[in-house]
Amino acid sequence: MSAAELPGRGPDGVPFDVDDPHIHFSRETGRWEYEDDDGNTLEWDMQKAAWIPVVDDELLRKQQAAYSVAGVDEEAPVEPKAKKRKKDDVDPDAPVNIKRAKGPTRAPAERQSKNTAVYVTGLPPDTTKDELVERFSKFGVLMEDDAGSPKIKLYAREDGSFNGEALVVYFKEESVTLAETMLDDAELRLGDSKTRMSVKKADFSHKMSGVEVVAAASTSTAPRNVDKKKATKRIGKMQRKLEDWGSDDDFGPSREEPKKPVESTSRVAVLKHMFTLAELDEDASLLLDLKEDVREECSNLGDVTNVVLYDKEPDGIMTVKFRDPVSAKACVLKMNGRFFAGRRVEAWLYEGKEQYRRTGDRTYEDGEDGEQSEQARLEAFRAWLVEGE
Repeated sequence: MSAAELPGRGPDGVPFDVDDPHIHFSRETGRWEYEDDDGNTLEWDMQKAAWIPVVDDELLRKQQAAYSVAGVDEEAPVEPKAKKRKKDDVDPDAPVNIKRAKGPTRAPAERQSKNTAVYVTGLPPDTTKDELVERFSKFGVLMEDDAGSPKIKLYAREDGSFNGEALVVYFKEESVTLAETMLDDAELRLGDSKTRMSVKKADFSHKMSGVEVVAAASTSTAPRNVDKKKATKRIGKMQRKLEDWGSDDDFGPSREEPKKPVESTSRVAVLKHMFTLAELDEDASLLLDLKEDVREECSNLGDVTNVVLYDKEPDGIMTVKFRDPVSAKACVLKMNGRFFAGRRVEAWLYEGKEQYRRTGDRTYEDGEDGEQSEQARLEAFRAWLVEGE
């Protein structure tokens, strides 16, 4: 990358755009670093007011090895330079040392540039930055700027109106994958299908044209000189947030205490208000259709091993069993609060204590015989098939 392509000092006096996802503060060196798309790393020199290449220790070691001489200790102190011998002092019988040329050295492994941003499209015109913070912070700690505000950019058309696109920057790269999995084709506002958005890993291989950052999202008064102490303190704050965020049983810190302690090893998600008993009585095929729909929806989150519909539960209980606990947690996070058939779904992890009733069980609390109930259900389903022929 040429010097002209690097971020430099802008007209407002700011040395560089600290909101650029390519730029991050290194706690090891105490300097700001820039990683381009080719994996090359440069650091900001405050005295020169310019980006300079970073000399990697591994690269330096390989370069020293490439120019080393066999049998010579590079760490040994340098001996005084010997005087040039006269031609007559040369011993003709002495062995002649012939230096062999070094073979081609291996190029250092290319460093992958870390991408901690997601690009969001399809947002409603009245989207606010606070809405995006609330929705996307559930899947990871957001990167913060010098003022302590989350790094979220809203893009606008040439006339200044919001174009429905935004850039959200996370603190860790792992959050990008989780956000893309959970929020792509999801609703920004739960229950409003018109707010479905597309969330993809940000692609910085080419610059976007015809978009400008909305003033409300980026007009914070950035300091003219970067304060290293403040930057270090801010990174430490985000690291503590990350530790608190990962310690919860759910994905992300919850605003309310969970009703019951949840075992992190649970692989079963419980869904409430998925149906009513009246709906099952009216449509005998609903049981099979609903189980198939839930399995298909939850398969996007992980490997589903079983789906059970408890047709004797007035609260419309269903359970989804996954192959791993992470997928079950993802199901709870995605399904809890969503609206289904006009009802708000509640979701939580199964603790192993709850007892739910369904057709086929031996007995129920009301004394109804399970086998007779199952037979009645089958008869109703058979009658429905006959009517459809």
